[in-house]
Amino acid sequence: MRKTKFILIIMVCLIALIGCSKDKNVMGNQYTLEDVISVFGSQNLKLASFGILGTSLSLNKTMPEVNSIETEAVVDQSEPELVYLYIFKTEQARNTGVKEFNKKMKHPKYTTYPFLYEKGNVLVIYWAKSKDSPLMDKSIQMAIEKL
Repeated sequence: MRKTKFILIIMVCLIALIGCSKDKNVMGNQYTLEDVISVFGSQNLKLASFGILGTSLSLNKTMPEVNSIETEAVVDQSEPELVYLYIFKTEQARNTGVKEFNKKMKHPKYTTYPFLYEKGNVLVIYWAKSKDSPLMDKSIQMAIEKL
């Protein structure tokens, strides 16, 4: 009887340890909106909330946080370059969202050009005015790498 209880306790502990270790691996690629905003700030990219736009793209049932980039390099603030921040529940959900975005972009009707940055459960879409030389591309890449 004691042996059975002892074995049962060991099994419960092993299951709990395995479950906790899996959670750490899953959480390793989970980021919050605050994490993303913080790394943007570390690259001197100040984000200003732009609100919800009628043209906002919902991807995989996730609405983006739409921001404009405030920086001295941007001269014309009347038409700011926008950044859509998508925080999905999982990395797999983000992958599905990217596929959905690519499908929607087969016949685009926009005057700006999307640049996608992905890491973990985060998708950032930077809408640049120039396709060939996007102003914030390198800074955004560096910010995403810091996540």
